Amino acid sequence: MEEGHEEEQVSLDSFGVSEVTELCNEQFDIDSLNQWTTELGLIQSAIALVEKALPQFSVRIFCHENEIHEYREIDREGVLSLPDDSLFIGCLSMVPGTISVRDMFSEFQIDDPLMEEIVQTVYRGRYLVPVAHVGELLAFLLVCIKEGGEECELGDKSVSFLNDVAKRLQINLYAALIAGRRQRELLTMAQYPLVLQRHRSLEHVYSNLLKDLSKQIEFDRGVCYAFEVETGLLVPFNMRGVRNRPSALRVGQGISGQVFESGRPLFVPSREEHTAYSIMKEEKFISGSFISVPLGSGKERMGVITLVRDPDSPDSFSMEHRYRLEIAAAFIASEVTNRQLFVKLDESNFNVVQSLTRALEAKDAYTEGHSARVTKYSVAIARQLGYPPERIHQLRYGAMLHDIGKIGISDVIINKTSRLTDEEFSEIKSHAEIGYKILDHNSFFADVKDYVRYHHEAMDGSGYYGKKAGEYPEESMIISCADIFDALTSDRPYRKALPFEVAFTEMRKQVGVHFPQHIFDALVNCIRSGLVDDDTPEYGV
Repeated sequence: MEEGHEEEQVSLDSFGVSEVTELCNEQFDIDSLNQWTTELGLIQSAIALVEKALPQFSVRIFCHENEIHEYREIDREGVLSLPDDSLFIGCLSMVPGTISVRDMFSEFQIDDPLMEEIVQTVYRGRYLVPVAHVGELLAFLLVCIKEGGEECELGDKSVSFLNDVAKRLQINLYAALIAGRRQRELLTMAQYPLVLQRHRSLEHVYSNLLKDLSKQIEFDRGVCYAFEVETGLLVPFNMRGVRNRPSALRVGQGISGQVFESGRPLFVPSREEHTAYSIMKEEKFISGSFISVPLGSGKERMGVITLVRDPDSPDSFSMEHRYRLEIAAAFIASEVTNRQLFVKLDESNFNVVQSLTRALEAKDAYTEGHSARVTKYSVAIARQLGYPPERIHQLRYGAMLHDIGKIGISDVIINKTSRLTDEEFSEIKSHAEIGYKILDHNSFFADVKDYVRYHHEAMDGSGYYGKKAGEYPEESMIISCADIFDALTSDRPYRKALPFEVAFTEMRKQVGVHFPQHIFDALVNCIRSGLVDDDTPEYGV
């Protein structure tokens, strides 16, 4: 620039309306608002565009944050946030274009002195520019006098420019908001497998399935069907928002039955307007829009998930919801399959352990089946005490392996029918330590090894290791209680098995010594109530 010449300041008010539009496109590059990649980038571009066009003003843009139901600045930490149900927002959403802050408060009689003070004094706001889409206020621009700047008013052409920016923002901001919401929904969906994994058993996965899904996809009613191979029926096992339990369906019967048979997901905007589904008698709970997705992994078919939105729901389902339900169903099927494989693998491992103890017990006809019975009683006691499945799972292994250390004890001592000498008794006591050392090198038995080591402890410290109550696991006491009960109620070389009630009388003398009262009471209740049966816990099932 030549010396003595000042840079010419462009004034919008020196142009006509058509010239303003052309100037916006050329000089201020309003088309740059179409080049956004993120919502934040769009907002920053809009602010830079307006402040370049109106250098005497600064601009703040407040966007709707749907999750927190507020309008706030996303490009900076501002002092003002407005609830989306406030009178101010409701009135602003009805304003067709740029309005002065003074007129906004006076014309709509908004009686909020604190907010008015913040807007006009703290922000030095002078004009509001709503950005609305189909009656929804997406955002608004607050045009402010710069700090230290002089008061000035916008001319008609500057107002026209702001309205033009708002129109361009309307299209792009709506797209950005939708993209942002979809991204957040996908991020939430990405956390869904963790939600499934937190459930302690497959039973809990099934019972919470629709509750968990409702946090991913909004729906009014939903039913999950499981396919029973034995009956060939789809049986409803989980419902939400449904008053009466739906009937079981044959494969190919009803909407869900057809989805299961075809193996293809289905989205219908309105059942009532569908030629075929509107006349179906089955599944009356389906009305309005619905999505139905088969549940399965590979060739294995597990069931169907059907979700419904009422005819009067403000938003019906779309293909996007169907895709999301398909993703959720894939996660569910994967979780179910993994847990079922774990159960099979765990049962296989347990069967190996059980075979090992049977081989050990085969050396003594009187102790054959002892470990299996101790396991059965221990699991029953733990269930009576309210142990969680994962803790019962560990206890089950500990009970089955509690005498594994006897593999290192001489057969002569194990099968001896007469009284043991002190030296022989000392050797038989070592089976607890031997068992511990056998399990010590396997991380799978990290907890189990202590159950085995201390199952002959006494609460007063008079046991094998001198540990007192609280210094060794309660599971060891449960195994001890079950061990003593089975010894008393089984035949021995020197006596016949005692009746259960006689055994209880003898065991009462051991309460407070080898096990506490609550463990003994749990055993008695299990035996008398017939609760001792299958020792397989719920863990992983």
